Amino acid sequence: MAFNAVEIIALVLVLLVIVKLLIVSFSPKSWLGLVKALYSTPLILFFVELILAAIIFYYLIQQLTIIQIMAAIALGALLTGMSFAIYGKETIAWGTKLLRDKSFLRKAWLPILIWLALAVWTLMALF
Repeated sequence: MAFNAVEIIALVLVLLVIVKLLIVSFSPKSWLGLVKALYSTPLILFFVELILAAIIFYYLIQQLTIIQIMAAIALGALLTGMSFAIYGKETIAWGTKLLRDKSFLRKAWLPILIWLALAVWTLMALF
């Protein structure tokens, strides 16, 4: 069976989710070790994720509209939000700490700009 690019992206995500759930269930310290390794070089991780996001977006926009993509992002955001909601106190403490950082907006300018561009593009497509 030949998969197209979007199907391959979905398959990779599903496999990563299953592997993560298995590792977290049976060896949470191993998972934490991987997370620490990834986040020990945040700038590299940021750019790898940025490049992967751009590649995935390129393939998605070939088959979906920006409205469909943003609707799928809404689902992902809600699932992520559910994960953070379970740890409400810790999430609030972390958010408070981030907002105390005077360079917060300067550090996050690119993701903010990307979100703004996606929002404007979606509004233009809707109206």
